[in-house]
Amino acid sequence: MSPVHRAVRPALLLLPGALLLGACGIPTTGVVGSGEPATGVRSTTTLYFTDRLGLVAVPRRIPQRPSVEAAVRLLFQGPTRSELSVGMGSLLRKLKKDPTVRSDGAEVSIELRFDDPADFPVTVKPLIGDALAQVVCTAAGARHAEDPDVESVEVIIKATVRGEGSPWSAEGRDATCPAQARRSAAASRSG
Repeated sequence: MSPVHRAVRPALLLLPGALLLGACGIPTTGVVGSGEPATGVRSTTTLYFTDRLGLVAVPRRIPQRPSVEAAVRLLFQGPTRSELSVGMGSLLRKLKKDPTVRSDGAEVSIELRFDDPADFPVTVKPLIGDALAQVVCTAAGARHAEDPDVESVEVIIKATVRGEGSPWSAEGRDATCPAQARRSAAASRSG
C-alpha cells in the first residue's frame, strides 16, 4: 500500500460519521432567550452558622434564584440535618413568622414581627455577638451576590410586637464579618 493510501484511508473511515453528524436535520438558530432556570436547576446561597470555633460560611443549594430574602428566611430555619451532623449550629431561634426583608442599594433592612409579646424577648435578647453576625453576614453576602457592584453593605434589623413601633433594633456591616465570611461572599460573586 502506498504512503498516500495509508494517509487517506483513516480520513475515509471518519467521513461517513462526520456526514451523519453534520446532516442531522437540525436547523441552526440564533440566541434564544431562556428566562428563568429550568426546573431542577439549583442555585447556591451562603448562610452563616456557628461551630465550636465561631462563625462559619456554609454554602446551601436552593431551588430558587438566590436573594437576600431567601437567605435570611433559610438562616432563621436553622441548619439542615446534614449541616448539624458536621457540627454546624445556630444561635438564632426559629421564627413563627417570616421576616420582612428589603434591600435598597447598600442597605438591607430586616423586620422581625411578633404577634405574641412573650416570643419577643426570647428571640431578640440573644441577637448579639455571633447571633447578630449570623444575620448580618448572611444578609450582606446575599446582597453582594444579588448586586456585585455594592461595595459595603449595612444591615439594619428591627423587631416589633404586633407591628407597633420599633422597640428594638440593631445594625451591622459586612466589614465586621470574619475574613472567612468576606472571602466566601467574594467567591460567590466571582464564581
